[in-house]
Amino acid sequence: MAKKKQMIAKSSTTRSLVGTRSVRASQSSFSEEDDAPEPLDLSADERKLVTQPYDYSVDQLTAHVDKGKIVLIDVPYQREYVWDDTKASRLIESLLLNVPIPVCYFAENEDNTWEVIDGLQRVRSIVRFLRGDFVLRGLSVLTELNGLKFADIPARDQRRIESRTLRFVVITQESHPDIKFDVFERLNTGAVKLLPQELRNCIYRGPLNDALQNMSDYASYRAALGRSRDPRMRDEELVLRFLALYSDIRGYKPPLAQHLNEYMRKNRAKTPDSATLNVFDDTMKAISEVLGERAFSMLRYGKASSNINRALFDAVSVSFAFADRGAIRRKAKAVWKAHAALLTDSTFQPLVGRATADRTRMHGRVRMYTAAIRAVGVKTTLPDLPEE
Repeated sequence: MAKKKQMIAKSSTTRSLVGTRSVRASQSSFSEEDDAPEPLDLSADERKLVTQPYDYSVDQLTAHVDKGKIVLIDVPYQREYVWDDTKASRLIESLLLNVPIPVCYFAENEDNTWEVIDGLQRVRSIVRFLRGDFVLRGLSVLTELNGLKFADIPARDQRRIESRTLRFVVITQESHPDIKFDVFERLNTGAVKLLPQELRNCIYRGPLNDALQNMSDYASYRAALGRSRDPRMRDEELVLRFLALYSDIRGYKPPLAQHLNEYMRKNRAKTPDSATLNVFDDTMKAISEVLGERAFSMLRYGKASSNINRALFDAVSVSFAFADRGAIRRKAKAVWKAHAALLTDSTFQPLVGRATADRTRMHGRVRMYTAAIRAVGVKTTLPDLPEE
């Protein structure tokens, strides 16, 4: 074994800027205002990636899985990418033919278990075959093995599979968490590239991750978004943005992805308290009741876009969360007009249109939106935000 460390509830009354529309599904209804890669905010000492290479036999691999050393999990976004038995059979044939198998990458968890971050389908296919979960099919070279399970193939072939050596690279706990997440993204080279929240869904499993999914199903939230659930977990990321900003809007600093990762990492083992859940639910109800299902949409050619602007979501949701929502409801017409005015305001538009993860723009849009609703008589408790 080679070991070598190396640094390397929808409201009954809704209002819309372009009229009331029914909630509908969306293939991709998010604007791309902040999708450009952001440089990580790390000091030279924090830019550390420590990896450990291992050469394991297939027999050792399955033993580690059985003992729980290697964790194989089912996560929602991976289900459509799971190999069928024919593709898995081709991998087994490659093992028998001594065809080189690509390196698999693992991340070391706090409990010292390993989690597959690249090569999950390969590892699972091998384990499934040795457990007798499928018969070989579609083999083009060793055709005589088609239709056989592991226990049915010749003993010589069983030994060849079990003794075949695979190379694993483990990203150890010594690595900086944000560097590790960056590596996960770099290794994410599948046919359909995973989005950041899909990666977080796997990396930061726990009560908080479960809560994000549950909160995404709140009727109030679905009504505020004005459409059915996004299949790529963008809705969960918006909930995460809300929680991270509501908990410490004053302390926000870019890059946004790193900020969200840190919030999930620090809070992964706990569920948001009941007070926070109630604020989220009532905030979304108030948004839906007062602004309607295009609450997070900018204008295009004078009409509300069908896309959700995530930066506008920050401004609206955080401002409403810190505001007297009873007053917002009582002054619904004035609040709606203030909202509509901001969408055409030449000072506000850049704050939600470009470089939106910037600290100045993040604070600027929340501060400006809060000022707009204060101007119509709504009290808020938003902390004073620094003006850089």
